[in-house]
Amino acid sequence: MTTPTTTRLLSVGTGLLLLAGLLATLGPVPSYGERAASARKVVTVQKDKRIVVSWKGERKRRVYQKSASVPGIGAVDLVCRPNSTQVRIRPNSRSPETQMWMAKFETKGGKDVVAVKNVRVYTYATAADDGRGGTGPKANEGLNQKGSIEDFQKGNAYGVISQRPSRAQAGLGAPTTPITSFKLNWWWERFDYPGHQYCNMSLTLHTDTPRQFGLNWHGTTEGMAQTTSTTTIPGVGDAIVTCEPGSNTYDQTVAFRPAGNKPETSFLDYEYIQGEGDVDLHVDHVDDLDYDPVTGLLGPVDLPRNGMMRLWVSVNGVKRAYVLSSYYVVNNDQNPALNLCEIAATPLP
Repeated sequence: MTTPTTTRLLSVGTGLLLLAGLLATLGPVPSYGERAASARKVVTVQKDKRIVVSWKGERKRRVYQKSASVPGIGAVDLVCRPNSTQVRIRPNSRSPETQMWMAKFETKGGKDVVAVKNVRVYTYATAADDGRGGTGPKANEGLNQKGSIEDFQKGNAYGVISQRPSRAQAGLGAPTTPITSFKLNWWWERFDYPGHQYCNMSLTLHTDTPRQFGLNWHGTTEGMAQTTSTTTIPGVGDAIVTCEPGSNTYDQTVAFRPAGNKPETSFLDYEYIQGEGDVDLHVDHVDDLDYDPVTGLLGPVDLPRNGMMRLWVSVNGVKRAYVLSSYYVVNNDQNPALNLCEIAATPLP
């Protein structure tokens, strides 16, 4: 005879069997590392987004600021006021390590100059930081050349916005957050003459995760396990980033393994932009690096230790432009936990 208690036990047993079957169908719960790897598969392709700040005189209401979203990261602001000209990054959180690299081109002292800037928002400056060395929730790069904004100024810039885990955490290898590139132009005049002032700024943003690549590691232990990152890029082939920790002769390079049945027709143009000063001294351009039939690669070429690159990869007759930011410390033997490598690359708008 079936009692109420027996019925309840049968129901519970049946429920457990159904749950076990469901879990078997779903498979094992992914670990943290597997979830991070899965995040790399998120596809974000954003049509170029352009914001413009433009005003003159005092006849109409002025709009001094425009803002745009940066996928997966937060927002960027373009500001042009008579007392403030800047581009500003506002991440959704300052817990990760957020960077906005830019190469600014302008005329200064009658010379064409460039300055590479890295604007950061973070909680932990290093693995040894207790959290009190962090920044505020936003950061900016000013476009004026002096403390008081000039009566007239113009220039242009390009750059890359990227994000990775805090420096107090593992870098997790290839970037898991969308990387966004940008181009910026500015022109203002008659700022010394209220009522006659004029400003025009434009910012174009581009996000394309299937074609981004890079590498992040924090601390020599992780760096020894995550020395290389290989990303397959549609229409290009494999992008290979190598960043080896060590104080002697180690590699920090980028290379491409071109796709297609005629890799020998591929070539690579690239340039380094580092530091600040005359364009002729701080921009180093190299044309027509040929395909190596022995290694099957374009490159490898060295990464800047603290700077930017532009790369033009030509595969199957199609040339694609990339911007890359690179910062690494690999030779801190006394405190290897402070060694790091942070590389981000994505197509230019």
